Amino acid sequence: MICIEANQAVGGSAFPRGPFALTAVLAFFSYSLLEHAFSLIVRWKAASFFPLLPAALLLLLLHKTEAPLFLSASVASAVVARLFFNLAPHIEKVLLYGVFPLNAAAVYLYFGRHVLQGAYASDKLLFVSLVTLTLASLQELLFEKPLLRSSGEAFPFFYFALLGVLVAMLPMQREPINWAPVAEAGGRIFHRAQDMVDSAAYHLSSMWGGSYTAGYNSLDVSGGKIERSGRTEVILKTAQEPYYEYTDEETSEVMKVRRILYLAGGTGIDRQKLISFLRFLHANDVDREYAALFSQLSEVKVEYAYLNTPDEIAPVNAFLVYDGNSQNDTVHKKGYRLTARYLDIDYGSPYLAGLIREAEASGRDESLSYENACSYFMELYGVELGSFLTGDEYEEAVRVSYGSADLSTDGVSAALQELADQITRGVPGEYDKCRTIESYLRQYSYQTNAVGGHDPLSTMSTPAGMADIADRFLFETGAGYCVHYTSSMIMMLRLSGIPARAVSGYRYVYPFEKADAYEVSGNCAHIWPEAYIRGVGWVPFEPTGAYRTAEEYTWRRKPAAAGNDSQSAYVPPVPAPAQVPDVPDNEKSSGSLSGMTLDQAMRIALPTALSILVTLAVLIMGTLSAARLRYLRAAPEKKLAMDVDMIKKGIRRQSAEDFVDRGLLSDYIARAPEALRPDIQRVFDIYYRVLYGSSSVSAEENELAASVREQLHAAVKKRLKQK
Repeated sequence: MICIEANQAVGGSAFPRGPFALTAVLAFFSYSLLEHAFSLIVRWKAASFFPLLPAALLLLLLHKTEAPLFLSASVASAVVARLFFNLAPHIEKVLLYGVFPLNAAAVYLYFGRHVLQGAYASDKLLFVSLVTLTLASLQELLFEKPLLRSSGEAFPFFYFALLGVLVAMLPMQREPINWAPVAEAGGRIFHRAQDMVDSAAYHLSSMWGGSYTAGYNSLDVSGGKIERSGRTEVILKTAQEPYYEYTDEETSEVMKVRRILYLAGGTGIDRQKLISFLRFLHANDVDREYAALFSQLSEVKVEYAYLNTPDEIAPVNAFLVYDGNSQNDTVHKKGYRLTARYLDIDYGSPYLAGLIREAEASGRDESLSYENACSYFMELYGVELGSFLTGDEYEEAVRVSYGSADLSTDGVSAALQELADQITRGVPGEYDKCRTIESYLRQYSYQTNAVGGHDPLSTMSTPAGMADIADRFLFETGAGYCVHYTSSMIMMLRLSGIPARAVSGYRYVYPFEKADAYEVSGNCAHIWPEAYIRGVGWVPFEPTGAYRTAEEYTWRRKPAAAGNDSQSAYVPPVPAPAQVPDVPDNEKSSGSLSGMTLDQAMRIALPTALSILVTLAVLIMGTLSAARLRYLRAAPEKKLAMDVDMIKKGIRRQSAEDFVDRGLLSDYIARAPEALRPDIQRVFDIYYRVLYGSSSVSAEENELAASVREQLHAAVKKRLKQK
């Protein structure tokens, strides 16, 4: 029996790789453009930090609009990368040698983790980028060696970048240096061969009349060492979200808790369990609003994968199971499908626990006729009980509670009897005794490399077998998996006078991401105990220490008190016949890649663009003001030098021809406006006199230079307007 919790889902992914990579590249490019724009105004070190302002606003807006997480992650990654390239010490060496560890990491991920194998466009982008950087780095390293240096010049980096663009435009499978198609073909052959072996083993098992990976539906397990099984055995499809939402009281944030689904292997329907729970609610005067705090109707489609069993695998508390198959065989095989409607119960709810304790204390067990049960079920859940349960079946379910086998303690040792008495001594009520035993067992170590009972033939199929497994687990090894925990709890419950039984199946924890289908592997196979609480019915428990209890996965729903409009209160919808839409297999439910509407995008883009413009305007105004302030407070000689620089810039701007600045002011005089040449010549003469003669500048000379600068500026503006 495999008791490893696995949370696998088809199509579930925290970050869509292609959109994440593309968004990160675009964000990096945009951040670089912003930095270049700011560098025209401020020094380059400061230019690296000013783009953080619109970037921080963008991240805040993405968070406020609840945009997909990969958008925020990609923007943050781009900003951090750009800052690293600008501020990291010895960045040239880092870029030169860093590509080689990246190549090693890519090789490890490809061969060791079986990723980056061309399944995404981002894989190709990474491949092309690594090749480009590697060729450029190798050339630079080789040209540093005098013996290897050729007579020609090295290729510039843009040559390799252009080569990378050309490679990216070619089909990946036609490029000789790209071995991804070969590896993909080998992987396909390997997986196809593995599928053929699995299918052959599956069909041979069917021919010989055996069961295939169906350990879930059998208590004929000894508790010995087990191996993990990642083979998909059941596929689930549901229109419901894979999580429950609740409002955190401290932060007022909406939080999520993943759903857990227990699938039992058996006949598929346990009417007695449903009727007992319904009678329990009725006896305690539970109305629709209160019942919704810990129960709701759900539906799931179940498809068999590598299974060969006569059992109907359905959620616990299933009350209606129907299939759309043409298979009428007594053994259900791969491809068999069924749809189950079940009562999803939050056994970790404190409100349900309180009801159970009240029911035990009061001892109420009022009779409930079939007609009243139908009316009450419709009132609570909006479903007609008579549509799937006849009056005779209802009366039979009422008469049946538990059997003598559920109290059998054959083979129990004196030590086990003493331990059960010690644990439950002084604990009031059957429910609290169950919780006490559950808590006690969870302190034992979880280990799949375990041993069973003293007798190698002991299994969970008999009370003596469970007693033997429990005795060795509790008093010798102290380590085991679900078989050991469940055997121990069942025997201690029975020794405490509480009927108990084992249920085998799967325990599946949904991922947070909604998917078209969810794969339940052999790792999810599980056995858990149920206890019969008088006045309540069969209640499941989770003593296996590796798994969280029901209290940790509770839905956290709270009743809406009178006058309380708190968001944490849960008000159920008016019951209506539950209908689950039939979503075609080829229909994608993930929506757009970004998950954003146009309105959301505009609410993010416009404030961000506005923040960029405002930042640029503030920097320009600040730079001009700072320059003006420096000019006003400068010494006469410094003012003259600043005026000369601005006169030179003005002449270059109005000049019809570009010219190279040779450092000679005479070149500027020849291109200056004819009307201003005499005054410009005088200013340049003053500048040369001060620069090489170490003489001072008079106030009249400063006024002349400023006047010439202003006249030239006006002439340049007039010329530009004429153009």
